[in-house]
Amino acid sequence: MNEHEEFDFKQHEALLRRDPARYAEVVREVSAFGIYLLDPEGLVRSWNRGAENITGLSEAEVLGRPFAILFNDAGQREGLPQRTLQFARANRHHKDEQQRRRSNGEELIALCTLDAVRRDTGELSSFVEVFSDITDLKRREAALYHRATRDALTGLFNRGHFTEMAAQELERARRFAEPLTVALMDLDHFKRVNDTYGHDSGDQTLVQFASICQEHARKIDLVGRLGGEEFVLLLPRANKEPAFEILQRLRLALMEARITSAAGATFGCTVSIGIAALRPHTRDLRELLRNADAALYKAKREGRNRVECWFE
Repeated sequence: MNEHEEFDFKQHEALLRRDPARYAEVVREVSAFGIYLLDPEGLVRSWNRGAENITGLSEAEVLGRPFAILFNDAGQREGLPQRTLQFARANRHHKDEQQRRRSNGEELIALCTLDAVRRDTGELSSFVEVFSDITDLKRREAALYHRATRDALTGLFNRGHFTEMAAQELERARRFAEPLTVALMDLDHFKRVNDTYGHDSGDQTLVQFASICQEHARKIDLVGRLGGEEFVLLLPRANKEPAFEILQRLRLALMEARITSAAGATFGCTVSIGIAALRPHTRDLRELLRNADAALYKAKREGRNRVECWFE
């Protein structure tokens, strides 16, 4: 069996029920999939070439050992091996992506299918697991998702993903009658930074401000870069007053920060911020952002480096 073929457990199921030892011999040389037997107590009773290839664990290292040794430390602490066995015992089948471990301590992501094998009398005789290493696949998927949803320079949500997530948060806030506030943030005189210190220093300023935003945001907040020097922060479950306090701290943190250019010059930067809270009659995210933009315009008009709130 090569790496592009799929292992069909069902075609060997009758043999497994009738003669587990023979089944273990049949699958012993399969190299693309880890396939092994557990006894009803969850102890490893066979170990094929694929299981050794994927984990680096030899047959001698695992035979007679508990199922839990195949899991990483976090999985063991959370009781994942026991829960997996219990589910398969009760439902005859369990399929999941799980964090496992290699012999050198590295973690891997495995697609695991665990089946409970019962005799004709209904008595549990063994478990059989078929697993494959999908670590590289999941990393590629994560990288693609990151590129699709994140701003390449700052790592914050890009405009499209922020808008999508923020719209969902707004609908959730409406449904549960919870407060929600949005803030638009614009770095003051940013063109002057680029013209004076160079675009690399401008990029460094954007990255530092993004870091400050993340440091001051709560775990439930959404931070995005809309483009250029314009950023946005969505604060679920926060009305105007706590949002104002958070953004004042953020503004002061940027004002106190210092950036060193490639030529060795040290400079600072400030930010103007406009915030708007969700009201019962606010139609949608676009209107909420428009209100925040009006407050931002007021902050700039009043001298910049300040936080202004939108009022009806």
